[in-house]
Amino acid sequence: MKNTDNEYRITVSNRQTIDSETDTIEETAYGNYTEKNGKQYITYKTENDGDKISSMIKIDGNEILIKRTGSVNSSMTYKVDTKKEFLYHLPYGTVPMEIETQRIVSKLDENGGTIELVYTLTVQGEKYFNDMKITVSKR
Repeated sequence: MKNTDNEYRITVSNRQTIDSETDTIEETAYGNYTEKNGKQYITYKTENDGDKISSMIKIDGNEILIKRTGSVNSSMTYKVDTKKEFLYHLPYGTVPMEIETQRIVSKLDENGGTIELVYTLTVQGEKYFNDMKITVSKR
């Protein structure tokens, strides 16, 4: 297992479309990349308006888990052609959601790379179409 100390720049860019409106949210942080037992892990921390969030991305073959803890708590599993329900815990309450993943492309190793996710997020009957790209690069 190779472990580093914030040697990687991690950029998460998510383009979300509902009806005909598209928004893009992007966050950049410095974090770590490790490999253990055939799985890849990316960990990083962000802060938004004083709220701290720790994120962990686990790549396990054709399945990706994104887990966030802190001011928001969620565990989102992405697997192609699979619907996964989860709870998104926010300071003001819990929101049930569902992810249906259409595509996963992971080209990632200790030198960096990208993960691309195309998925539909359903929240209270509303469908949000998402195209997420995670870019990992050495500092």
